[in-house]
Amino acid sequence: MVFLFKILFLLCLCAGVQCVSNILSLNCWFFDEESLKDDKGNPDIRVIHRVVYLKFDQKGDAPVNPDSVTFLLTGTNLDLRLHLEEAKEDELKCELHRYSTNGVHVPWPRQETQDYNHWYNYIIRHRLFTVTGFLRQPSLLPAPGQHDYHNWTVIKNGDVLTTTVALIMKTKTPEVKTALGSKTKLDCQFVIDHEGADYTVEWFSQINTRRTQLFSHNSRSGLTKGTGVDLKALKKGDASYDLPAVDKVSTGTFTCSLSMNPVVTSLRIDWTIEEKPKVSLTVKDVLSIENGKSQRIACLADHYYPLEVQMVWYRYKPAALSQKDPDVFNKTHSSHLSNHDGTVSLLSYLDLHPSVQDSGTQFTCRVFHQSLTAPIRKTFILNVEDPVRNLFIFEVVFCAAIISAFLYMICNMRSARRRRIGLLPY
Repeated sequence: MVFLFKILFLLCLCAGVQCVSNILSLNCWFFDEESLKDDKGNPDIRVIHRVVYLKFDQKGDAPVNPDSVTFLLTGTNLDLRLHLEEAKEDELKCELHRYSTNGVHVPWPRQETQDYNHWYNYIIRHRLFTVTGFLRQPSLLPAPGQHDYHNWTVIKNGDVLTTTVALIMKTKTPEVKTALGSKTKLDCQFVIDHEGADYTVEWFSQINTRRTQLFSHNSRSGLTKGTGVDLKALKKGDASYDLPAVDKVSTGTFTCSLSMNPVVTSLRIDWTIEEKPKVSLTVKDVLSIENGKSQRIACLADHYYPLEVQMVWYRYKPAALSQKDPDVFNKTHSSHLSNHDGTVSLLSYLDLHPSVQDSGTQFTCRVFHQSLTAPIRKTFILNVEDPVRNLFIFEVVFCAAIISAFLYMICNMRSARRRRIGLLPY
């Protein structure tokens, strides 16, 4: 009966525009911390890795696993499952960390009668998105008046911690690859469990070793620095950043940060340039070469990035066009050539020493690169000419023509003679 109720509950949630994920619980790595002292008596922290569970259910429910810790997500107008899309549980990687407010207590706007909170920072990763934010656990304990990590509350296996989702941040662009000269949008969305929040949104870039603030906005004062974020969209929780086009290869990270006293969280977006190679051959579609002579053919992969590329020559013999032979002999590669825009180029050489029997052979250069959904192919057909054979054929044809002309003349002479004999008077 309980199972049927849960199914009906999920169907009701899916009746809206956005469907709630059917995940009822999610296992996470909990990076717990234990306060201790080192050999010299100085305070230290030991990190303990534990498997815990996030449970999306009602208050008072039993733990997911009695031998582990359950974080029960209840009592909030934010449903974390709305931001997990249609991902399956085994597609998600979850982390949970204690969060220290450094002994500073700030009442949360949705605070009930309790005057203190324990904070937990969650990070849920999927190959297509990353979600982060905070769980708030109300507590009857007073503020410790010191750094939290000196007085962490012990969490034992079997405990069920009732928490609420206070803040959610999400990006659908955890990894961004752009081409030179192309603009792109770095996605960053957020939602807070109450209206009128006093928050600050910031964007930072880390290119090589240089960290730069790109944008900053405070919702309370309205003070804004930098550009790239639509302020109207920002009021609705869209802090996406418009990344301008670049004309030179570069890699780095961008960080979307949201601070709201007493917590700060951020999303990291890895960014790199990805350029498709332009492939060409130094010969036309048909290459004619004399028997016994050699020629070097070059296949050029030009202006691509990143550096890794694979160039393979295939040979299709005339008698077996379905045969693929990637191990063509006498092929070499040049060293990588750097271009002014940071891209690279590479040449793959094929040295031909053909015989007449190789005439009609098809050679294909294939270029494989991570920017390509399918390899690029460039092909030419080899035509081997034999001068001796051609001379022999010419001589035979010439002699045949001479003989034919001689026979034609004889026939004409005999015909003329018959006509003259027919005209004589007898």
